[in-house]
Amino acid sequence: MTITRRTLGLGTAALAGAAALPGALQAQAPLNVGFILIGPVGDFGWSTMHDVGRRRMLEVLGNRVTATQVESVAPPDFDRVANQLARTGSRLIFTTSFSYFQPTMRVAPTLPNVMFENATGTSTLPNLSIYNARFYEGRYVQGVIAARKSRSKTIGYIASFPVPEVIHAINTVMRGAWSVDPQMRIRVVWVSAWFNPAREADAARALIDQGCDVICQHTDSPAPLQLANERGVFGFGQASDMTRFAPRAHLTSSVNNWGDYYAERARAVLEGTWRPGDVWGGLNSGMFRLAPFTNMTPEETAEAERIRDAIAAGTLHPFDGPILRQDGTEVIPAGQRLTDDQIRAQNYFYRGIDVAMP
Repeated sequence: MTITRRTLGLGTAALAGAAALPGALQAQAPLNVGFILIGPVGDFGWSTMHDVGRRRMLEVLGNRVTATQVESVAPPDFDRVANQLARTGSRLIFTTSFSYFQPTMRVAPTLPNVMFENATGTSTLPNLSIYNARFYEGRYVQGVIAARKSRSKTIGYIASFPVPEVIHAINTVMRGAWSVDPQMRIRVVWVSAWFNPAREADAARALIDQGCDVICQHTDSPAPLQLANERGVFGFGQASDMTRFAPRAHLTSSVNNWGDYYAERARAVLEGTWRPGDVWGGLNSGMFRLAPFTNMTPEETAEAERIRDAIAAGTLHPFDGPILRQDGTEVIPAGQRLTDDQIRAQNYFYRGIDVAMP
């Protein structure tokens, strides 16, 4: 576990129209911002991109802020780390994993003068906001691409934990694939970790041995892509552009961008305008983008770009009905769309996904 502190750059205008939170810092006082990371900064995926976001925040806000970052914090150690950050002066703490949501809900009421921001949570408190990107939009595009590239009609998915964020992502890949070919199937291997390169590689190996020739992942290292590159199949990166790790296998990655949000929220604390919120930004928000499409024909690239742009424009939605569960029962009919709350609460798989819910 490492801790880093850095100071850089100058800020811009404050958030307008938000109510001040009691105990918010005065504008002239430097703000220390805490970051709790689920993995190491060098995972080249999820935690790497939160670190990039932290550095962007420091660049934008300059000597108005400092940052204290703690890496590879296991959920059982969360309370100790969060309290230590508060004791040492952090008044805004970003808790950057769904695995931290329940611990943050527990700790936040005990530290009412500290503002918390949890990535991928599901509800707020007076001093807790939640934020996320609609990564499922990128997963739908991945499903379309996978259906075009797969000869076996079988996609492999390396999954971390059976939480709604992961479940609805697997479902969205299925939706994208079925929009091209209803014969497509998905096989899933659970690794019970967000970052464990050895387990991730073993999962990829098992899926390829089962006939999967396109690999998706909801884990943070480039290990699955590297194995795909070695075995001559295709794959998608996670959180950052992973092209360099698998130049023959990589198709695209969803690339996270947290820095602008971090700068905005830190600025709000500095100016006394922070309030709890629920942010879920899509492809049109700048919170994430798809990396350049590689190892694809011009026709495949054009189709992927068309689907991506339609989702960003709101003319295509991955959760439009009809939607059917694995057993064929209907979730919603044609003409309806899942609400955000229904997406966040998904605890079932769609037809075509060959795995039982753990």
